[in-house]
Amino acid sequence: MKSNIQISCLLTVLLAFLPVSCENSEKQQKDTDLVIFFINDNHSQIDNFSKIKSIIDESADEENVIIVHSGDMFSGNPVVDFHPYKGYPVIDLMNRIGFDMATLGNHEFDYGQEVLKERIDQAEFEMLCANMESESPLLEEVPASYTLNKGGLKISFIGVIETNGKPGTFIPSTHPNKLEGLTFYDAGEILGNYSDFKDDQEADLLILLSHLGHNSDYNGTCDYKVARQFPFFDAIIGGHSHSIQDTTINGVHIYQSGAYLNYLGKITFTVKKRKIISEDFELINLNEYPSSDEEIQSLIDSYNNNPIFSEVIGTNSVHMTRNRTVGCFYTDALRGYLDTDMSIQNPGGIRADLDEGEIEILEIYGIDPFNNGLTEYEMTVGEMRAFLEGSGAGFYYSGVILENEPGYGVVIKDMEGHIYEDKHILTIAINDYIPEIYDNYFPDPSVIYDISTADAIIQYVRNLTEPLYYESCNRYFRYEE
Repeated sequence: MKSNIQISCLLTVLLAFLPVSCENSEKQQKDTDLVIFFINDNHSQIDNFSKIKSIIDESADEENVIIVHSGDMFSGNPVVDFHPYKGYPVIDLMNRIGFDMATLGNHEFDYGQEVLKERIDQAEFEMLCANMESESPLLEEVPASYTLNKGGLKISFIGVIETNGKPGTFIPSTHPNKLEGLTFYDAGEILGNYSDFKDDQEADLLILLSHLGHNSDYNGTCDYKVARQFPFFDAIIGGHSHSIQDTTINGVHIYQSGAYLNYLGKITFTVKKRKIISEDFELINLNEYPSSDEEIQSLIDSYNNNPIFSEVIGTNSVHMTRNRTVGCFYTDALRGYLDTDMSIQNPGGIRADLDEGEIEILEIYGIDPFNNGLTEYEMTVGEMRAFLEGSGAGFYYSGVILENEPGYGVVIKDMEGHIYEDKHILTIAINDYIPEIYDNYFPDPSVIYDISTADAIIQYVRNLTEPLYYESCNRYFRYEE
């Protein structure tokens, strides 16, 4: 009798679990769609966020929607970068749109660790970075990964940042003095640790949220290398290289959506048995998108309406391009402000053109958004030659003539064409970023000024009595052996 009761109970238990088992088996066989909207490298641009909100709201009937950012939320728009709470408008807008996560980009550190901590605390979404460790009292480590459930799918994300900021080190491309107490690792050194992460999390998909750059033009690990070395990722949603990517390498789908909030990427995956069985990528041109969310647009307008930035400080006679004539103007301005013999500037520190007509403060901050300090150095011609030859980098310059001479190297002349001797001492106006990156070439600065390079340029333009005129100037130099 007791045996029959035990058998009966066992059958009851088995029958109770049978529908669940069938349901789970059925779910594993079912095709499930997942939609991921993403942006990367908006660099403080905010105007098209109202259009993104409209697009997301139109997808509200799709339950499997995720919204992500692949890094470089900040640096590039004075309205955001010089807001009383630096970066606040971007995070505010991302919160209101409903972003799920972002990976840290190199420019997230431009405001300093204390401000970044404030923006992380402000965010109602996750910020990720798997290849950073912190012993800094100002910034805690952020999570390496984030797993979320959408419509029955479990999706795991891992975030990584580029580490190509300084030769011989592993730091992001930002001012080194913003990174004290933080340790970074090449992404290729740590991603192998996640080979079993998808199974450990029992996830349907494993996606890398990358701020590495897509190809080998960027030293170190890039998205293409990750796909070749770590094919356990189902997809890579990338940033940093400001490119449009929609490709597959070694079975790993790779995406990127340009830069500056010009485009919104939309990825649609069909998932079955923890695999992507089909994918579709749509690049939505936000500048041409017809509808905007009125509430978000009103908020953007309020952020943009800052009368300080519209103050006119001078006049420009002809349109200047960032990759040519702005470099001439920029270096002339620093040299003129400090009255030095020479000035140099890294091209990456010049971020915008300068339009013909009245010059507003907003435009100068757009050209130079990084709040780098202004310094003055005394260097011998020999020391400057060693720097230009050894750094391998190109620079805009003012106050001298720079030439490559085969068999000799860099020749530095005065403006009348006379060659300086190596022992001749030059005074040099320069931002404080370049000597930090190439510190083995620079002595201690002669003077550290309590003013940013952008504010120095603003003062220089204010004091001009004639309009700017740079029609054909091209003072860019890079040493060639």
